[in-house]
Amino acid sequence: MKDSPADTNPTARIADARSYALRLLGYRSRSRKEMRERLRGKKFSDNQINTTIKFLKAAGLMNDKAVALELLRYATERKNLGRKGLEMFLSRRGIERDLISEILTNHTAEMEKETASKLVERKLMTLRRHPKNVIRRRLWGMLQRRGISADIAHRVIKDIEKK
Repeated sequence: MKDSPADTNPTARIADARSYALRLLGYRSRSRKEMRERLRGKKFSDNQINTTIKFLKAAGLMNDKAVALELLRYATERKNLGRKGLEMFLSRRGIERDLISEILTNHTAEMEKETASKLVERKLMTLRRHPKNVIRRRLWGMLQRRGISADIAHRVIKDIEKK
């Protein structure tokens, strides 16, 4: 079986990698790690991947900090995640730990408490007919799954029980 020209010509493979990367970026922004994994999945070589990522960064099309800020906004507005939840979400999307720490410096405990309160208020509508211990347990579990700290979860649940 004869190789196709794209298989033998490294320049053509780099062009294919760039084309594929640009198509991916047309759907949504991606971190370096995400892009690297997608290109690796298409069997591009490390050299082709590195060349493509350098090209994208030089062209201003790939910026991990901008991606992280976009993801942070999405995760806080739509997913209602606490600090730990945000850290995990950003980490899974390929954002480095240092950048995550830098971006989350402005995320305060008060913001997390506000998020937790909104979640609890919404969830209480479906739990009203249950006994108090069941309500408390389910609210606690929901808040923990969203990455809300135990201290804040405890305070929010205690505030709700006072009402």
